[in-house]
Amino acid sequence: MNHYIVTHTFKSKEAKEAFAKAGEGMSEEEQIKNMTGENAACQMSFETPGDNLTMFCYWKANSPNDVNDMLSDFDEFFEPHKFEQTNEPFKFVT
Repeated sequence: MNHYIVTHTFKSKEAKEAFAKAGEGMSEEEQIKNMTGENAACQMSFETPGDNLTMFCYWKANSPNDVNDMLSDFDEFFEPHKFEQTNEPFKFVT
């Protein structure tokens, strides 16, 4: 699988709020299950606070299309996703 940082941009403040509301009441395990498939799996999400309409996720996937397929149920909330790929795992520094 390839490693991707994906930029997810909400279509509006209302879309961001509706996305958050759709996830209310779901356990962390349910959220992970919903974002894990045979060809793509979200590894980590970075949500931005306030009115910022961008969030970032680290995905392992065979291709960007596999990530798009995993997120197709959420297309109403997001602009087209932007992908940065690397063949190496991402390194986080503090």
